[in-house]
Amino acid sequence: MKRSLLLALTVILVAGTAFAQLPQEPYIGLFTSDFHDSWCATGSMPFYFTEMWIFCLPNVDGMICAEFAISYPAVGVIPSTVTSNLPIISIQKGDLTAGMSVCYLECQYDWHWCFHQSLVVNAPDPIYAELIPHTAPEITQVQVADCREDFPIIPAIKFTNFYINYDPMTAPECQVAGTESKTWGAIKALTGE
Repeated sequence: MKRSLLLALTVILVAGTAFAQLPQEPYIGLFTSDFHDSWCATGSMPFYFTEMWIFCLPNVDGMICAEFAISYPAVGVIPSTVTSNLPIISIQKGDLTAGMSVCYLECQYDWHWCFHQSLVVNAPDPIYAELIPHTAPEITQVQVADCREDFPIIPAIKFTNFYINYDPMTAPECQVAGTESKTWGAIKALTGE
């Protein structure tokens, strides 16, 4: 009986590990909640509040730092308070508009959020915020440092934009993907790979 129970537990642990495999490339995305499963914000006019969460998914080598910026629409959204995930962040430099550099206390090996920001939406038109490279002249891509020796800097794949006032029922931009790592087909379809 104990042997059967131990065998069943081993199978469950191995199966769980198989589904938790990390991708070959790191991802960074903009989401509407801390569940990192939706990226389309809607509300009622004349204005409404929404939250934008910046989530990262490390590659198989983990993630120790990330660099990126956010391009906001010229009209229709007012960026407000930014909150940092201080329990895991050791250093942050810059801001989300000009460029943010962030490093963690230890290597990350799973989905994690680094920042979330309150936004005020004051226009009914469909608009979006976009993840872009840090604005420093020497940086040409959204990038991370992984956890291999010497922490090499590698490009990150932009998971999605943050869509505002798009119809979540009809807009292809608002398709929802699962948050399990076994949904890489959905992620690759979104990123065009």
